[in-house]
Amino acid sequence: MYGPDIDALTDQAKRLASLSARFVALYGAGPLSVLRAPARINILGEHIDYVSYLPTASLPFGSREHDMLMLYRPSQTDRVRGSSTLEDYPAFAFTLTEGPPPSTSDRTEIDWLTYLYEHPAIESHWSNYVKGAAYLARINCGEQIPLGFDFLVDSGIPPGGGASSSSALVVLASAAVRDVNRVKYAPMELAQDAARAEWYVGTRGGSMDHTSICLAKQDHAVLISYREQQARQVMLPGRQFRWVTFFSQPADKGRAMMIEYNERAAVSRILIPAVIEGWKTKAPERYDDFRSALQSLQRGSDRGPQRGSPAEVEETALNQIEALLQELPVEMSLPEFGCDYPEAFLECARAFPALVEERDERPLKLRSRALHHAGEMRRVAAAVQVLENLSQSVSSPDFDERTGVAMRELGSLLNQSHESLRDLYNVSTSEVERLIDIIRADRSVYGARLMGGGFGGNVLALTNHEHVASLIANVQAAYYEPQNRNGILEGSVMSSTPGDGLAPIDVESVWREVVEQFNAAGPVAPEYRSRMTELLDRMTVDESPDQVWPVIVAAGKGTRSLATGLDVPKPLALILGIPAIVHVLRNVRSAFGRTRPPIVIVSPETERKIRGALAGEEVTFLVQPQALGTGDAVLCAKKEMRDFAGRALVIWGTQPVIRPETMRRTLKLAALFQQNVMVVPTAYQQQPYAPLLRDEFGRVRSARETHLEQAEHLGPGESNVGIFLLKSEAMFSALLELHRRYWDQTEQRYQCHGGELGFPNELINYFAAWETGILACPIADSREEQGIKKLEDVARCEQFISALAQEKS
Repeated sequence: MYGPDIDALTDQAKRLASLSARFVALYGAGPLSVLRAPARINILGEHIDYVSYLPTASLPFGSREHDMLMLYRPSQTDRVRGSSTLEDYPAFAFTLTEGPPPSTSDRTEIDWLTYLYEHPAIESHWSNYVKGAAYLARINCGEQIPLGFDFLVDSGIPPGGGASSSSALVVLASAAVRDVNRVKYAPMELAQDAARAEWYVGTRGGSMDHTSICLAKQDHAVLISYREQQARQVMLPGRQFRWVTFFSQPADKGRAMMIEYNERAAVSRILIPAVIEGWKTKAPERYDDFRSALQSLQRGSDRGPQRGSPAEVEETALNQIEALLQELPVEMSLPEFGCDYPEAFLECARAFPALVEERDERPLKLRSRALHHAGEMRRVAAAVQVLENLSQSVSSPDFDERTGVAMRELGSLLNQSHESLRDLYNVSTSEVERLIDIIRADRSVYGARLMGGGFGGNVLALTNHEHVASLIANVQAAYYEPQNRNGILEGSVMSSTPGDGLAPIDVESVWREVVEQFNAAGPVAPEYRSRMTELLDRMTVDESPDQVWPVIVAAGKGTRSLATGLDVPKPLALILGIPAIVHVLRNVRSAFGRTRPPIVIVSPETERKIRGALAGEEVTFLVQPQALGTGDAVLCAKKEMRDFAGRALVIWGTQPVIRPETMRRTLKLAALFQQNVMVVPTAYQQQPYAPLLRDEFGRVRSARETHLEQAEHLGPGESNVGIFLLKSEAMFSALLELHRRYWDQTEQRYQCHGGELGFPNELINYFAAWETGILACPIADSREEQGIKKLEDVARCEQFISALAQEKS
């Protein structure tokens, strides 16, 4: 959803973790759902989604990188409670019954307009977008919508910036109110309803924003045909390109600016169509020519039998339409309109009451608005042709070159669109023009235009991904800095690629994706470790410590350590005055609290002394009769753990440096990847003791122990740190299988190196063949691998424990 970039993924995962915690703080613990709506980036086709007299179309896409999230859960009543992470948007509450009653007819749109006429929104407030969504759903769905919902919204889309933050909110609320009431919907149906729901705030806009939000698809633009109320995806290739938006100043959402928007909507939806329809009696020949041109245009777009190519037919038809639109009045006042077209005037008064009230005498422009509509039709058709031609040459050896040419053509169309928005639609401002000039002065920019409703907001620029940083720096220096603004820090700059549209987010699936990308990062993973551990600490997953049974392995003869001068069994080496195994036990209890009594596996040689060191501790001692390897030692716990279906936490009694937080994070990973049999925290080392080998996708494929197996060191690599979390039943099943495979009854030893059954490498190699066998994650500090194998290790353990504690404090 957010792409393979580990930085972006980690940021989004941390965002979700933080939002989940904030939601619980607001509304209490319990399950929640998450919906994502992308920012709408409109390439071409601006201010034509409310046109009724021409077959207009737009070509937007949904931003992969920028979005609005809504976390929500059903309430037990019809109450809706909303909160935002933005301080300027205070919390609110309302009930569904405060709105209109369910419709009793099949004319729901008329019922909705009647309600809006009789109950206009009194004050400007962000709650109105949610009320519109909830109230219209109640009109449309009736008694199927009895429940409200609690929600928290977090937006990375600048409000008033032309990337459709308001429409994203309406779409999210429209989807949420249906979801909590288990009302199914189709994406296009939801888009149309959300567009009408937004009329509650006073505007009478179209459905372009809502449709693109609902139907966006990765690596595609959405071609929205308004007359047919249809949409299809058009491939938008060239991930080497970026669509960058620069926010100028907020577009005013107050009453005066709303009337400006509504004037253009009324002219496009009612006035121009009424004048053209009037040609039927006042200029019949002109009317027939217009209808004929529309039919030719439709035939061209249908690709049916015709004279000339589709492109030629469309070009001829568009030329005819533009010539006929030149016959429209330059402007017309509402009283004049009411006199000449009384029925249409009544429709206008009903749909746009504030406009009729305030623009009684001021002439409204008709001709220039119509020419903009036709020009945008032409530009959208040209852009679609460019992209579809390009999509047919994907396998061509010069595809990259053709893509560059196509992007330059799109850039030229962007420039033409801006001139039309400025000169014919009059929605630009001096501030926007200054920003446009600065952006176009950068030679890396293919084209730029005002995006959105206008009167401020965003400027969209198309550039190569290699030049994004320099373009942003230039705009920062020339535009933002003189205003004492930082475009990046204030969120006024967005770089986007085409992504998916409205979709539910499984929070844990995003977290899993981050972990998988982190695991696949290879040697650079340590650069991201602090971010990964911070994310794990924030995660709210069901960790179930009561389903963990610690197994502390403290067996072995200690022959090798004695040879180095260590005069006690390794688990009893004093570290800062405390036996190593006591450190281990304390860290386990600090990590998980009360668990089943830890099992401590000892040897006949170490049993007495280790029992003495752990006197008074609630543990269970098991004896490994012979020193036949760590895997054999763990197998000794099978009988004790025979009825346990949770996870075994296997840890060496010689690893006092492993911290409680690493243990907790390992348990969170196990909860996140519940299907994985074995979870192993790892660390990158210059000379790893037991290096792991991964494939190109980051999956663990094998492990080996360089010391006991006398294998050659391969240089820097990833190694376990001496702690392992495994599904108990699968672990013992694998150990029994390995025992049967390698045990030599005659020799009374394993047919493995040294006659011993090792751990964990044998199990890692065993489970690596499983689809969900091993999850190894480099979340540990490299110093945590330090265990006690020889005398000099004692000083290193003390040094590392002290250093890690000091760094934490």
